[in-house]
Order: sequence, then C-alpha cells, then structure tokens
Amino acid sequence: MGATSSAPIDVRVTDRKSLTKELCLRRKDYEAMQHRYCVEELMSKQPTSRIGEWLHKAAVKDPDICKGGENSQIFMEAGILPLVTAFLFGGALIRCFEVCPLWFVIYYKTLDQIFSKIDQGFKQYYGQSLHLEYARTDWSPVHVAEAGIRIDRILIARVTNNHVNHCTKVSYGYAYKSGQLAEDQTNEDPSQDPYECAFKFDTFVKGRSRSFWIHKDICRFHGDETRVAATQNITPVCVNDRIEIAVNLFNAMGLVDVDKVRWRPLEVFPVQARECPIEQELFDWYDLDSFQSQSVERLQIPDFFSPQLLHASTEYAGIDVAVSRTRLRAEAQGVVPSADRILGSRFEVLPRSSPIILPLKRVGLQHDRFTKIQLRQGDSILLYISQGGKMT
Repeated sequence: MGATSSAPIDVRVTDRKSLTKELCLRRKDYEAMQHRYCVEELMSKQPTSRIGEWLHKAAVKDPDICKGGENSQIFMEAGILPLVTAFLFGGALIRCFEVCPLWFVIYYKTLDQIFSKIDQGFKQYYGQSLHLEYARTDWSPVHVAEAGIRIDRILIARVTNNHVNHCTKVSYGYAYKSGQLAEDQTNEDPSQDPYECAFKFDTFVKGRSRSFWIHKDICRFHGDETRVAATQNITPVCVNDRIEIAVNLFNAMGLVDVDKVRWRPLEVFPVQARECPIEQELFDWYDLDSFQSQSVERLQIPDFFSPQLLHASTEYAGIDVAVSRTRLRAEAQGVVPSADRILGSRFEVLPRSSPIILPLKRVGLQHDRFTKIQLRQGDSILLYISQGGKMT
C-alpha cells in the first residue's frame, strides 16, 4: 500500500453513512427514482406560434409531468429539494434520512450539491498542498441537557510534500444564516468575517514514526463527565497521510450560511516541540515504588492496551494530584480493545507502511469530534493520567 506515491486507500467508506449510501445504491438505482420533469414528449412537439412557444416552455415546469418512483415525492425534484433541505436543516432533516433508502440517498446527494461550493473553495486555496480526495456530510448527537445535533462537511485530503518539517494552518471564516448571529454579514472582506475556525498540523517525511500526547483526567472534583481523554491539538502527520477537516455547518448556535464560508490562504510556521501543558506544572518524576510511599492515591502502571500498544515505561509526579506519564509504542496491528472504555476514544494500529486518516481538531478546543484514532506500527504515545484531588 505504501509502495507508490499515491498509496491507494479507499476514503469513501470510512464512516457508516457513506457505507449505507453505497449499499443502498448497490441494491437499487434510487437516484433514477427521484422526481423529475418528464419533458420528453413535450419537447418532441414543436410549437406553432409565439404564444404556443411560451405555453410550451411553461409546460416544462407543469407539476402534472413531474414524476418519480415509489416513495419519491414531488418536493424531492432536484430544483426544489435544496430549498426544502435548507428549511428542514437540523433534527427534522435527520429524520428524513430515516424514512426509507430512497430518501436517504436523495437527501444525501442534495447535501453534496449544496456544499459543493465549500469543496471547490478548498481545492482552490489548498490544492497544491492538500489534495482533496473525498467530501462527505456527517452528523452526530451533541450531549447536552436537551438532545442536540451537529452537522459537518467532512473534507478528506491527502498531504503532499510541499511543507515537510513545517506546521501548516488551514482556516476559514463564516457567518450564521439567520437570527441575532447574522448581524452585518454583507462585508466582502474575509478578514471581517464574524467567526473563524482554524486547524493546525505538523508535516513530516513519509514513513517517519510519529509521537503525540494524550491526557486523561480522572480527578475526583470533576464529577461525572464524559471522561474522554484530551489529545494533542496540533496533529503530527506524514506525507501521503489523509487528514479530515470538519467544516461545522449546524450547531446549537444555528445554521451556518454556506455562501459565507470563505477559505483563507494557507499559513506555514516552523515546527516546534509539542509538549502536554501539564508538563509545565511538574518537574520531578519518580518510579512507582518511590512515589507510592509519598502519595495516598492507589496507583498502578497503566499497561492496559497490549498487545497493540506495548508499555515502555511509567513515571509519577505531583502533590495533591498524582500524575502518571506512560510511554506506549504501537506494535501489533488491530483495534485496541480497552481504549474505548479507558480513554473514551477508539484506537486502531495499522501496518507500518500504510497511510492513515487523521481527524484534525479545531484550534482552541480540548474536544471536538469523537472519531477513531489511527496509528502506525512504530508510533509512540505519551499517556498522562491525573487522579486524586480533594472534594469540596
């Protein structure tokens, strides 16, 4: 798989929704069943006068000749459905995907058409550095007091060798479509966009072993939370790897105006050492026996991920809060069974020569999308676990 520069990898079916669409289309050509204006017979009749020509053109949009297959409705015609989709955007739209296979395929295709402007803008700004291979739409629940939902346009791009050993920043400005957040959206200057999203990643040569940190906080004073481990914000990638960039289009604040999503020029910075922020608070590290004698916490070596992630070493530091620093190395291929339960994320180890897909996290966020994290054999992880603390 890693023998050529293109390194073929199927990025179209990396999520359940894309797979569902492909399976539906294998079963039946649902796209051909969508409502459309059947103008073949009308076009074969030539109008005999100017008035007849006008009537002929008007008849092309006659609802009586708009026909489709089973379960298709007249409002699902290709010219109408984008308007209906914009009206339903949010939870109501997701319910439409659950009606039947035809509705799933047609609505999914309509979202591709609506968001094509975002895809084309990405190619225009970043085509030489990031080769866009596939774009899809994803939605997931938001865990808040009332059930919410977020909808994203996911762009999967292959990293080229244009900026090896540099940190790259991809960003875009945007505005909301309606409501109080839509104030003054007429400015054409991209620097004046009301909001900005940015993603950063470090690029290294193809085949290099990557290293990054993960922090799991299980201190008592946090209460019952999602307990998902925080990962390094600036992701290390290698040439020929794929990155996932999520353009958020619907969230608790409202619907983003697709016409106001404007990509910004690529920014390149020198690569720096990426250190977990908790390192700035800790200085002296001890082995388990030395540290256990001065701590009231029940400590153990977090060797929970074998054989996929081999344990190399563990050190401890801290006073009120005990922190362990564990070095893990990706060794055996396969899904890490206990990672989902302990770290709150799914981990998978792929062959050393295999390209991997790496979801990028928005700058400034501790958690973004809950996705699978892929590793290659030889990659290393610094796992920090904080525990203890007093209840107030």
